[in-house]
Amino acid sequence: MTISTTKLFFIFSLSLSLLVSISVQATEPIKVMDIESGEIIKEKAMTETLEKEVLSIIKSITTITIEANPVPKKGYLVKVPLTKSFKVKNKWFDEIVNEVIIVYSPATNVPQKIILFTDENKPMFFDVKNDLTQLLKELEVTDPADE
Repeated sequence: MTISTTKLFFIFSLSLSLLVSISVQATEPIKVMDIESGEIIKEKAMTETLEKEVLSIIKSITTITIEANPVPKKGYLVKVPLTKSFKVKNKWFDEIVNEVIIVYSPATNVPQKIILFTDENKPMFFDVKNDLTQLLKELEVTDPADE
């Protein structure tokens, strides 16, 4: 299996945004893309509550994702520009990040994922243990499993 062209383009375009300065990132909204349609369905300004939730998700990394196609067919990609740089250090990743992409899948039998980018803008997928339903609630986005 391979990642579709639309998904690759979205991931690539998000990685290019890492080149934006931190001051500009602070004003960028969080963007939620529906994976099936490829459309941005929600934009929301960063809040302190949202940032704490996202940092908690980053801290809940359990392992590096080892899948041929880690992006699900249904769900959301949530691009989150952080207001402050955040150091992520574990046995797979040791970088400062300015944004994260959260990969939400409504499937209950697979771990949720995040994408972090290296200094060379290489995307790295990680499994996380945090439940992402609270983040969806804060973003005012419905779970695609409920639709």
